[in-house]
Amino acid sequence: MMPMGGVRPVGRPAGSYPGQAGLGQETPMRFIANYTNKVDRKGRVSVPARFRGELQASRFPGIVVYESFKLPCLEGSAREYIDALADRLSSDFGAFDDEKEALAAAILGAAFDLPFDSEGRILLPQPLLDFAGITDQAVFVGVGEKFLIWAPEAWERYRDEQRQKARAAAMRLGALGRLEASSSAPSAADGPNGSGQAEGGSS
Repeated sequence: MMPMGGVRPVGRPAGSYPGQAGLGQETPMRFIANYTNKVDRKGRVSVPARFRGELQASRFPGIVVYESFKLPCLEGSAREYIDALADRLSSDFGAFDDEKEALAAAILGAAFDLPFDSEGRILLPQPLLDFAGITDQAVFVGVGEKFLIWAPEAWERYRDEQRQKARAAAMRLGALGRLEASSSAPSAADGPNGSGQAEGGSS
């Protein structure tokens, strides 16, 4: 199906749109790195140019933003990502499933379509600004097929916490790897077959 306006995304097959990994999409969008941009008094903020480059293939000229129900920040994506999420909710849960209704209300029901203006900015509604504690600056953090939008102080706290967890995990994995290596290596008393007895030593 052609996108709105009859313009097919450049470099992508017809009927194939970003943000639909696992649903027939060959090349989903990938948002990486983080950027801090100024928020003006009206709540307007420029979406990072690199993110806008990824979003050029989207049929909606803007982004969808909603409150994260796991973190004290906002989540943003292409419209196609939200459409794929809605489809997955419908396929994974029954029509009247309570969990589906909760997830749909938390994500889809709280989502805003935010179009770009001529300068690549979006206008963040006050409820979203209040939820994330965003005032004069916003940090855009790419996490793959979507991105997060943080207040700078909250992002720094979260980043530091995640670094500590990552270091602890790396230390545990490193210690586990050394333990496994030492336990699997044959000792000096072992023969080539690892039996603990040199060949020809049996009587």
